[in-house]
Amino acid sequence: MCGRFTQTLKRDDLVSIFPRAGSLTDDPRVYERFNVAPTDPVLAVISRDGEQRLGPLRWGLIPFWAKDVRIGAKMINARAETLTEKPAFRDLVRQSRSRCLIVADGYYEWLRPEDPKGQKIPMHMALADGGPFAFAGLWTWWRDKAAGDEAERIASCTIITTAANATVRPVHDRMPAILADDASRAAWLDPAGDDGAALELLRPLPDEALTVAPANPLVNSVANQGPQLLVSPDG
Repeated sequence: MCGRFTQTLKRDDLVSIFPRAGSLTDDPRVYERFNVAPTDPVLAVISRDGEQRLGPLRWGLIPFWAKDVRIGAKMINARAETLTEKPAFRDLVRQSRSRCLIVADGYYEWLRPEDPKGQKIPMHMALADGGPFAFAGLWTWWRDKAAGDEAERIASCTIITTAANATVRPVHDRMPAILADDASRAAWLDPAGDDGAALELLRPLPDEALTVAPANPLVNSVANQGPQLLVSPDG
């Protein structure tokens, strides 16, 4: 699974990386984030009316039929292998307008120590070149029908996961589906592409494409932020 990630870039840094996404949101909650957690707003690219737009989505998908917003906390991830089977995801993955790119530059997993009584060790995964990337995601709108037509609409998303590659596998058997280049990101959002071609993109990255390094246990608390989270206290 993917339960925490990083998006440490500033707003201006993203202009050249996602040039087709139009104007960037001014929402400060989605920039320079070292500990993004479920239900947080995340920076995402969607395709609407032939244009790409980049703005915040709530992390944790709330299906349109859900009665309670709290279900989103249980839907932060979607398994690539079962997307076409699960009611919450099968219709979304078939429509390019419901696919999204969730902007990131790393993510965390926790390594189980050999001593079963020991504390789990946070590890940070990033591209070998240190650059930003996108998680393949799905998104949708939700409104509390019980609250009437004036209820706020919430745009939420989920991160798709796949089997771990050999680099990640010692830490966890799953990893996010990472779209590391312009071509794969464009293909995921391409309205002319079919869902079969899109599903082919949801594969583990090559082993050499990722690095894994110990992180600071301070990341265990969602209240903590800052670059110190990427540095192990053990050096």
